[in-house]
Amino acid sequence: MISFASPTSDSTDCSIIGAGVIGLSIARRLAAAGLSVAVYDRSSPGQEASYAAGGMLCPRLEFQKESKLSEMGEISLQLYPDYARELEEETGLCVDLRLNGVLNPLSCDASTTEINAAEVNGARLVDGETIRGLEPGITPEITRALYYEEEGSIDNRALTAALAAASEKLGVRIYPDCEVLEILVQKETARGVRTREGDFSSAFVINCAGAWAGRIAGEVEQVDIAPVKGQMLMLDCNGFQDKLPRHTIYSHQTYLVPRQDGRVIVGATVEDKGFDKSVEPAAIEALHREAAGMFPFLQDIQPRESWAGLRPMGKEDVPYIGALSPDGYYAAVGHYRNGILLAPLTQELVAREILGTTG
Repeated sequence: MISFASPTSDSTDCSIIGAGVIGLSIARRLAAAGLSVAVYDRSSPGQEASYAAGGMLCPRLEFQKESKLSEMGEISLQLYPDYARELEEETGLCVDLRLNGVLNPLSCDASTTEINAAEVNGARLVDGETIRGLEPGITPEITRALYYEEEGSIDNRALTAALAAASEKLGVRIYPDCEVLEILVQKETARGVRTREGDFSSAFVINCAGAWAGRIAGEVEQVDIAPVKGQMLMLDCNGFQDKLPRHTIYSHQTYLVPRQDGRVIVGATVEDKGFDKSVEPAAIEALHREAAGMFPFLQDIQPRESWAGLRPMGKEDVPYIGALSPDGYYAAVGHYRNGILLAPLTQELVAREILGTTG
């Protein structure tokens, strides 16, 4: 059981705004290095984009080869086995890391150029017989796919729960339902945060507030972040172990992410609707239909849960991770669809800057 802190006037070395996977990863990393850390969240830890994600870890599939995001994604993926193992050892919680490969079904009109580019990016073209050896439950209509070995997924909800537990064990104070309104500045230096519960002082402030990162006031360099809505659903497929997806399946229309307990996550829409998090039955039905088109047994399984989350998209393709003005103010924002994937790398990049100023 995680016990969250109550607001006090105590000061800490570092205030982190946002208790999603990015904020909690940084909190754990800095606390392990000996800093006192407080994390403030507008709702409950891990209940926004980190909760709504699918947990896919697919940098070679998602990003163009030799792009900045591809480089960041592959470095972060390499960090994942140790990152996940250490969290499980610290907390006794399973985060269900699966790096057994990702299948990308190809449409009939997939071009040779598209396939060649994917192969250059590390994919292997596989035929229908190989596909069904990997995925017995998949429709026989899928006769070609790109197979990205050593990519996969993690249970994002289990990951954020483990991060919160590990952070608490290290002495991190987590303040739920404690929205940060303003970053406090004195003599051109960040000095803490103003929340609905009061003011809290710290030597460093790190903005990890996701889609809400640009709404925080203060005489600081502003970040330009927009929310991008994504609707998703979950199917409970216990009892269908012989047909369950064994790998992450990533088509152009939808993706399926299996969990070890028989759940299958299906996503996702991409919508520019501001901070609207309503769930639309038509959108969920369309995703369900696409999923059943790949795994026919899914058409008879009704969604157990559906939801909408807000991805934090910045102006640039890559997230902003580092120092802003004034002194003492940092941000790790704009991860868009890649917060789960980039969490291990992000914590190291921020720790390098923060700890470099204190060493």
